Amino acid sequence: MPEPSATAPDASRVGISTISFRQRPLEEALGIIASLGATEVDLGAIPAVVDHVPVPFTGDPAAYVAALDRHGLRAGAVNADVGDLNDPALTPETLTEVTAPLADLAAAVGGTLIVPCGRASWEPFQDEESDLAVMAENLRLLAEICTARGVRLQVELLHHLRYVHSAERARKVLDAVGEEIFGLLFDVSHVVASDDDPVGWLAECASRVERVHLRDAIPGDLNRGIGRGQADFAGVIAALETSGFSGSYILELETHDVAEADRETDAARSRAEILALLGTSPSVTTPCPALDPTQEGSS
Repeated sequence: MPEPSATAPDASRVGISTISFRQRPLEEALGIIASLGATEVDLGAIPAVVDHVPVPFTGDPAAYVAALDRHGLRAGAVNADVGDLNDPALTPETLTEVTAPLADLAAAVGGTLIVPCGRASWEPFQDEESDLAVMAENLRLLAEICTARGVRLQVELLHHLRYVHSAERARKVLDAVGEEIFGLLFDVSHVVASDDDPVGWLAECASRVERVHLRDAIPGDLNRGIGRGQADFAGVIAALETSGFSGSYILELETHDVAEADRETDAARSRAEILALLGTSPSVTTPCPALDPTQEGSS
């Protein structure tokens, strides 16, 4: 790990998603995150992963604002699954019904709305061209819903477990739908798991990146702790900082290689290592070394 520079990094830029503590109730997860020194969170709203924000969302946004305030936290984003955006059977009415309450929540907490792109399959509903056209139309609708509430739409491209699982497909989405519609959520683990090069992909898309998720991975496995996979975090951070990125790095530690009892300690270590990398020169490209794996977990 490189030595930190004389200038301390802005610690507020490295936050933690509630998905990192998906087995805990929201209130407990927020308390843990605050105790680790983070000030920014993503609120998880992905039914297959976490129920911190249930989907469909029928709750009171004010309750989430109050919970964040109790712990001195702010939510930079609501990370939600609103449906299979490449599904031709997904109607505008249904998409609006699911998305609008989540966008209301994002507006209330002052965050963006993050969505994945496509169903949880690499196979198209129709064919690549048709699926891309359906996604583009749905993304434009999502942007309208968000813009009406003063919320920025961000899309997780690429996503190893979704239809847009490769840099090749992600490139086509970015080409079809401009930055006025959405910003790019860049998740390092998904790029590595898909056997693409995150630094190389950033050379193409860094200008669209508005938020970053951090977790380690190897090809085919995106659920590894920081330092226990193949992700070049130093290279990724250097590429982003050199490009002018000034947004947040969010630890989304949905990891399967740590025991639940060790999760807080591992999150603290991970955040310290990312802060150290952020505090070094943007020209640093030395990868984070592998660490000894912890006990196998059940999550």
